[in-house]
Amino acid sequence: MSISNVQIDNLLEELLKLHPKKIDLSLDRIKILLNKLGNPQNKINNILHIAGTNGKYSTLRFIQEILRYNNKSTNAYISPHLVRFNERFELNDKQITNDDLFNLLNKIKNINEGSEITFFESTSGAFFEAASKSHTDYTLLEVGLGGRLDSSNVIDPLISIISSISYDHQDFLGSSIEKIAFEKSGIIKPKTPAIIGFQPYPEAKEMLINQAEHNEAPVFAHGIHWNITEQNGALIYEDNTSTLEFSNYDDQNEFQKKNIGLAIAAISQLPNIEVREFLKDQKHKSIYFPGRMQKIEDGKLCSKMKPSNELYLDGSHNVDAAFNLNKTLKNLPEKKLCIIIGMINTKDPAAYIRQFSNCFSITTITIPSEDNAIPADELKNKLEDQCAEIAVSSSISEAVKSVNEANENTRILICGSLYLAGKVLEVN
Repeated sequence: MSISNVQIDNLLEELLKLHPKKIDLSLDRIKILLNKLGNPQNKINNILHIAGTNGKYSTLRFIQEILRYNNKSTNAYISPHLVRFNERFELNDKQITNDDLFNLLNKIKNINEGSEITFFESTSGAFFEAASKSHTDYTLLEVGLGGRLDSSNVIDPLISIISSISYDHQDFLGSSIEKIAFEKSGIIKPKTPAIIGFQPYPEAKEMLINQAEHNEAPVFAHGIHWNITEQNGALIYEDNTSTLEFSNYDDQNEFQKKNIGLAIAAISQLPNIEVREFLKDQKHKSIYFPGRMQKIEDGKLCSKMKPSNELYLDGSHNVDAAFNLNKTLKNLPEKKLCIIIGMINTKDPAAYIRQFSNCFSITTITIPSEDNAIPADELKNKLEDQCAEIAVSSSISEAVKSVNEANENTRILICGSLYLAGKVLEVN
């Protein structure tokens, strides 16, 4: 059997139609599905559960590469995907094949018997089923949305890891940072270590620690039990048992400094995992993070790029992520900044763009094939007060072409959505 991408997409469309809402946070439906499957989630050992607003994926990838460096095998559940759905399921360190994915999703569809269930619930059930049969040393589980009622939150993890929390998905998680942090803290389990990353809001950190203490969960929190700082061009990780000095990032990526710190803090809670040699060999600097402050240097979009211009891609879509992205850009050699932006209609484009301090121009686009995308003309109207030079483009390729042709010594940044980042990688 050789299953095509079209067959996978058609089957995913069938699963998408099983619930009238794309998002409906609950654990009831997935528990019913998992029970029909024989509760595969209970057969998976050594789960590392990762929640947060920003940095979940990067933290997961750092942990995964450290584990691999130590000859440990992993499964990983990642969301969202950027180009192909298969990216979400990594089994024994390999992305799932079309044939295996098709059989797996078809099994879920049949055993569900048409019951109402969201897309993420059914695909989470599929991952648990697959991971229960893929016996690895560790399984890395990324939360989809929130934590407390996310369909990944049906497991007993080895440790719970929470990255930076910021304002995002307020329509589902609540309007205050305390409410959002409470939802994220829902992955903290009784007497299970909780590793807490850098928090831009003190209220979030306080909520996480309070909930951990309520659950009698040992806390290992940034700024209290561990820290990561920059000294003389190097990064320094410190906790109560060790100090690690290692090479900084060439692009001075603000978020990755925090994410590698959180990954090291999490790894420190695992037995017989060595991180010092991993850092000494500078392996942390060679990890591929698609759509995360990614410099695009080849492919169709760069084929006619002027030598003095650069193209970057970042899937950030909230204020805190934009703030850190701006700090990263300011650390790079000075160039004119031209932003190409596409966003979905649950985001705040003006608040996002306000985080960039030196934006020369903005070009708005509609995210291709995304029902919830803000139309480019409407996005332009929302951003007209933020930049004197603002234009609309009909496509990603046309936007890059026009900005490149009109400017010299320019850093072109495509940003505003992970969905857009995926489309950029697809067209390139």
